[in-house]
Amino acid sequence: MKGKNRAMGLLMAGIIAASCTYPTGGSLYATELQQDEKSILVLEADAVEAKLEKGDTFNVFVKATYTPAQGDKRSLSDIIQYIELSGSTSKSLTAKDVQINGDNTIIIMDLVYNGTGNSVELEIGYEGMKEPATVQIPLKNATAAISAGEGLTLSQSVINVVAGEMQQITLTVKNDSKAYVESGKMKLKMKDTTSAKGIALKKKEISLSSMNKGEQKDYYVTLDVDKDVTRGIHDMVVEIEGKEHIVKLKVDSNFMPPALEVNVTNTTAFETNVAKAIQVNIKNVGHVAAKNVKLEIVPNEKVFVADGSNVRYVENIESGKVQTVPVSLIVNDTSTYNLPVEMKLSYIDDLGETQTSSQFIYLSTKGSVAQKELEITTTAEPTGLKKIGEEFNIGFKVTTPDEAKNVKISVKSSEGIVSKSKSIFIEPKLTKGQTKSYNVTFVATQPVTTGTYPIEIVAEYSLNGQEVAIKQYATVSVENEEAEEGEGKGKSKPKVIVGTYSSNPVVVKAGEEFDLEIGFLNTNKSKTVNNLKANLTVKEQGENDTGSVFTPVNASNTFFIDTLAPGQMEVKNIRLYTIPSAKPKTYEITLEMEYEDENGEAITATEHFGIPVEQVTKLEVAEVQVEYAELGMPAEMTANIYNTGKTSISNIRISTTGEGFEVQDNTLIIGALEKGSSKTYMPTIIPNQSGTLTGQIQIEYEDVTGKMQSLTHDFQVEVMESAPPMEEVPMEEVPMEEEKPAKWPILLGVAVGIGIAAGITAFIMKKRKDKLAEIDIDED
Repeated sequence: MKGKNRAMGLLMAGIIAASCTYPTGGSLYATELQQDEKSILVLEADAVEAKLEKGDTFNVFVKATYTPAQGDKRSLSDIIQYIELSGSTSKSLTAKDVQINGDNTIIIMDLVYNGTGNSVELEIGYEGMKEPATVQIPLKNATAAISAGEGLTLSQSVINVVAGEMQQITLTVKNDSKAYVESGKMKLKMKDTTSAKGIALKKKEISLSSMNKGEQKDYYVTLDVDKDVTRGIHDMVVEIEGKEHIVKLKVDSNFMPPALEVNVTNTTAFETNVAKAIQVNIKNVGHVAAKNVKLEIVPNEKVFVADGSNVRYVENIESGKVQTVPVSLIVNDTSTYNLPVEMKLSYIDDLGETQTSSQFIYLSTKGSVAQKELEITTTAEPTGLKKIGEEFNIGFKVTTPDEAKNVKISVKSSEGIVSKSKSIFIEPKLTKGQTKSYNVTFVATQPVTTGTYPIEIVAEYSLNGQEVAIKQYATVSVENEEAEEGEGKGKSKPKVIVGTYSSNPVVVKAGEEFDLEIGFLNTNKSKTVNNLKANLTVKEQGENDTGSVFTPVNASNTFFIDTLAPGQMEVKNIRLYTIPSAKPKTYEITLEMEYEDENGEAITATEHFGIPVEQVTKLEVAEVQVEYAELGMPAEMTANIYNTGKTSISNIRISTTGEGFEVQDNTLIIGALEKGSSKTYMPTIIPNQSGTLTGQIQIEYEDVTGKMQSLTHDFQVEVMESAPPMEEVPMEEVPMEEEKPAKWPILLGVAVGIGIAAGITAFIMKKRKDKLAEIDIDED
């Protein structure tokens, strides 16, 4: 091993002839060197039995049998020039570096296994040698290093990426084997370049370093995903020294995946142990189909399914479509106002993955009508930018569908925005249907920086035995030029606020789409804003937690603006869908913004503004029925009025008009008609013309916002001619000689006629009496 560096020592020591022998029946390995002179050296060593992995230490014991030349009195340690180890370990030593016992056993300690091979070659050079003495020492239980392809795995199976962005992904490589893994190469490519067109890998080969058992390392890959790459799974092949691994790139595009929303009809007036059918309407509010939809109605101790299995299947629900599933339910407890029923949904999305969700519906019991929450409606809030010291007003009204006691109404502003008028109102009692209006004056003070701030309106009171707080929001945008100029003479940071916003329509209807326009304003007079990203979120959910109130339509909820110059405002538009279960109120929208100043320093900001929502009011008149109508005779008309909308209506006035008839008991007044409930209208008409007569039922009512609405329903009634009167026979024309007819048939006919007339009169009077009593109840 030492090569030519030892030439001088060989010439001085003479020539030694050597031969190698291996003992039989044992584990000793030896080499005997016979020299041209009279010296003989034999090396023997046991195999190393210890279990070894890369980095482990071990010891070797070498028995050196040394027979010196005649007259040579030197010991083994005197003649050793070097000791060299190679193979599974490497080390260079001298006689001083090792321990040599009296029996010439050479002990070498703390050798380190390098992870390659399973043997160590020991070479000893000494004076007078022709060739060095060597011995091969096996490492019986050494675990040798393996290639990267054999021992390395990838931790990821699916990585999310976004279309239209350049992004960096992390590939975590782990040594899951039981051995040391050598360095290698990792190559990257897309499996199907056609389906993955638009996904570009910036680096296609990565060098992997060697790794110990259980070690893992992260390697970074930059992807450029084109905006036109469709949503779905695209396979990326990662080849590590000939062994392929598949990493699935899940591309999220600019459309919403399938999402199911549940609403239920006919959930009121449940009676104990009486089966009642409800309709579960499942709507896909996403932009792609939901497949293999499963609905599970979860029974509880008070509600259970009456018509077979509690699991129903729907094959597919396309985007925007509704599937109705009829279910018959039985309740065994009507002592509570509302009984919750859990609806579990599962479906397969467009990526072939199973998605699950859980939603609750509520059944109301007959005779147990829960009080409705009071409603807060914003009537006035500031527009534009308000300067420091400039007053502005927040106006709102509170409506109580049912009586409310001990109501505390508070108007709370952000720090630095102070009220200049009364902002807390105590109402000992608000009667059913009462509406009260309030107005609070505010002013922004000097500590307030430029931005948009929420104003919170809270009504606290007891409802159905529980303390509740009803919240509503308004917003104000404030501009503080002095604060910006005083931030350090040029050191001020640019600030982006919502300079303007508007919705079309202004008051959004639940279950419908609307357009939202947002203006992003850079309020700084000299600084530019770069790389602005804004996320639009709504924290509140729909009724029964049916999902976020607003959902983007054919768009993302994220806005991007490359650059905003000083004082520039850029307007962005988005179309949103309002879920049908949204309660009528103003919802607070939050904009979380991230952007950079001219130096690339990251800045974050949060802005708020409100969107008012109203529920769709819908009143329907069922088929109008009129009993047998005869000219000049009273006939009863029946019409069922249904509230099929999402909100209760109040102050309902129903009347009938038309030509060719008069109307008795014409006007019916109803104080309130809850959603899902109905009322029967039964006036009496008296025709004064025969034939087909046309009339109209006219309904006026007040919706949840207090606005008067009207509805007209046409109907027709067939009127028969009255029966002709019976002719009387004059007495003088009756021949005297003829036999007089018997009197009993005449008397019988008169009696029957009188009985029929009395029965009809009693029936009509009873109907009118019942109807008057019902009107009195409604008016109460």
